[in-house]
Amino acid sequence: MKKSLIKKVLELRDAGLTTVDIAEELNVSVDTALYLVLNGEKLLKESEELEEQIEKKTDIFVNWDDIKISPKRLRCITSIMCDMLKDIDFEVVLGISTGGIPLGILISEELEKDFSVYIPKKHLQGREKTIGFIGHNYQRIKGRGIVVVDDVITSGNTIKESINYVKGIGDPRGAIVVIDKSGIEEIEGVPVRALFRVGTVELSR
Repeated sequence: MKKSLIKKVLELRDAGLTTVDIAEELNVSVDTALYLVLNGEKLLKESEELEEQIEKKTDIFVNWDDIKISPKRLRCITSIMCDMLKDIDFEVVLGISTGGIPLGILISEELEKDFSVYIPKKHLQGREKTIGFIGHNYQRIKGRGIVVVDDVITSGNTIKESINYVKGIGDPRGAIVVIDKSGIEEIEGVPVRALFRVGTVELSR
């Protein structure tokens, strides 16, 4: 794990971001973000022992900011995602807040589908919520075919939550993300597609 990542976590923590916000901002798991928030200073001070300290806390840091900041580049990504969805019959694109919203908007525009937003429970801190909800100002999904869209799957908890929520209202027919770090290909019969699936491998020295 790079020192630059640890420093960025500490900077965001000091700026007032929550652990969940830090995890989403840096595309790491909440567990990794929490570990670095609590232990970052110690790890930096003991840099010679850094690898040993975090050996059991390995995660993959994915930085695709150079794509996210450009609508033109994002559109290239979502065009590929649209091609990957061409065999699925659906009516509504459901973007998971926050990373799935710009992707979902572009996909719905290209495929001429309705668009809606799911607010996951991790964004409802301080409220007694066990599950998220559909944004009230967006298209209704009741009884309709849905494709769920997000940017990165880390633990898989958020996309599982959204699919389970949709099952109680509409008909989830697929999910798609840019990057999958969990290896999830299906959630309760709903196929999950990804442009990139990443993982760790052990290399002999």
